[in-house]
Amino acid sequence: MGNLKRWIKRWLQRNKPWTEHTYVALDVESSGLDPRSDQLLAVAWVVIKPPVIDYASGRYYLIKHDQTELKQSPVVHGLVSKDFIDPTEPAEVLRELAKVLKDNILVCHYIQLDWGFLQHAAKQHGIKLEPLARFDTLAYEAQRLKRHQHHIARGELTLNACRTRYGLPEYNAHHAFSDAIACGELMLAQRYK
Repeated sequence: MGNLKRWIKRWLQRNKPWTEHTYVALDVESSGLDPRSDQLLAVAWVVIKPPVIDYASGRYYLIKHDQTELKQSPVVHGLVSKDFIDPTEPAEVLRELAKVLKDNILVCHYIQLDWGFLQHAAKQHGIKLEPLARFDTLAYEAQRLKRHQHHIARGELTLNACRTRYGLPEYNAHHAFSDAIACGELMLAQRYK
């Protein structure tokens, strides 16, 4: 009976107007694109209660990892080995994130990548991440563009390109915290348009 009660509660929560939900805009930085062979390097998030982004809720963590080769990370994210002098244990970050995500909606730009890394790491540490739902700003924008044009050109779905279409300022891309905020702002712009 407990599972049925929980399912009904979550179903009722999902059917509230979108402005009554709490969102968690999140970004991860990783050593590559494959959660099975690459590792989380940084995780950041910020909580949104439309129309307000709670900047004070923002978190940014450099994650302890055992990958000695950072591959393209110094070039892409600007993260180098010396940045990881005092990193946070992944389990600690994931436990905090699990609390923040519980019954809230996860927002990412290309959620497949971020969620893949989070799920893989959470499974390794025996932690359940249970957002109420997931919202992908990239997928939302792709659908919107497909309705209005036949072809989506290369680069039109980057976070900065999407933000530009909504008149949002450019952010320093590929830093988990600024990308999380940029993604949250984009989600609000998409939903309020």
